[in-house]
Amino acid sequence: MNTEQQIKQHICTYSKRITGEAGDQLGMKFESHALDLIAELTYKKLSLYGADLEAFAKHARRSMVTADDVKLLVRRNDSLKKLVDEKAQRLQENKPPEATGSVKRKRKTTNSTS
Repeated sequence: MNTEQQIKQHICTYSKRITGEAGDQLGMKFESHALDLIAELTYKKLSLYGADLEAFAKHARRSMVTADDVKLLVRRNDSLKKLVDEKAQRLQENKPPEATGSVKRKRKTTNSTS
């Protein structure tokens, strides 16, 4: 089994488990076929999120996805945006302070003689 298949299997397993637990809390029952569909939708949605996040980082000429990329991803979903903003704020508050003397790289200058 390749890595992508393993990831899909894990996402589907946990998606079914979480859906079942949520159903138990809400007093709902799910057919196994419905759980399979929810798991497949979860995998496809997470795959799209991953591709979008990768595109945002690439567009910004970065190789790492940042919190700003995640904020951009959820910008149209008010409840998710609020959740992500709150979590990012908490993470920022717990982040150790950066060195005060930030160093900017200077642009290379070319000597052109005309």
